[in-house]
Amino acid sequence: MRQKWKTALKCVAGAVAALALLNLFCAWYYNPTAYEWDAARATDTIRTPGAWTSRATEGCAWMRMDANGYNNAAVPGEDGVSVLMMGSSHAEALNVMQDQSAAARLGAMLAADGEAGMVYNIGISSHTLPRCTANLRRALERFQPTECVVMETQDVVFSAASLASAHADAFERLPATDVPLPDWITDQPLARALYQQAMSLMGAEEEAQDVPFELTDENFDDYVATLAFWLEDVGDVCAEYGVTAIIYYHPHLALQADGSAVIDAPPRFSEALGEAAARVGIVYLDLSEAFLDAYAESGALPHGFANTAAGAGHLNAVGHEIVAEALYACLRGESGANT
Repeated sequence: MRQKWKTALKCVAGAVAALALLNLFCAWYYNPTAYEWDAARATDTIRTPGAWTSRATEGCAWMRMDANGYNNAAVPGEDGVSVLMMGSSHAEALNVMQDQSAAARLGAMLAADGEAGMVYNIGISSHTLPRCTANLRRALERFQPTECVVMETQDVVFSAASLASAHADAFERLPATDVPLPDWITDQPLARALYQQAMSLMGAEEEAQDVPFELTDENFDDYVATLAFWLEDVGDVCAEYGVTAIIYYHPHLALQADGSAVIDAPPRFSEALGEAAARVGIVYLDLSEAFLDAYAESGALPHGFANTAAGAGHLNAVGHEIVAEALYACLRGESGANT
């Protein structure tokens, strides 16, 4: 009988030790933060304020969320915000170190010029460009940027339904992902990682994507007009708050058999978005040429990491650097942006 108890205790001790090791491993390898609803609705959701996050599943990075639940080293100080950055997980930049994000790099460039005010990043996963425009007024009201608002997009194909939802601010709010378990469990990296993976497998974090369609000479002008109607709201809101609106597009590169790279997206959609933006006074930056030039010069791809697939996935440190340099040139009037 005593031997059975010893065996049972050894099994329990082994299980506890294994869980402790897994928890320690997850603290470095994949330690996601939960999504909470933003009371001010500047974004649909925020990360848990002050939470530590790390991930080596794509890239390798660790950082602490700021007191507002966004990926910044600090919240705005008495000088306020000069540039407000909005966007999806690419803008959120949890796959690179915090000081390597486009927002942090741009902030350092502007600070070196002696500019007051912070470049503040409120990028959050799943916040597409239409969703950002729907939240725009609330974001400007809350953070009061003095110079411009920058919105990121990896897509330039938008359905009429998504544009209508953005125009009417009628998107269904993205869900919070608070784990329905006691805090002593949810505070553990392993529990959060398992929960996030379970939700991902069940599709809880997925959102319906716009269905691509063919853009031809016959429907090009109509599509531009539809985009311009949507973006006119953006221009009006930004004019009301006295800031410039900038949209930047970062397409993926596709590697060819001969080692060259091409833009992995139909170019006419970007042309349409650029023309629509110009009609309503919004700055549009298509980073296609900047990405191709960087690849031609150094073989560097703007998306993808050593532990994932080349050119796939989120913006890497090279991509964030190119974004920051393009935005800096735009703000300094040194770029050929479509305005």
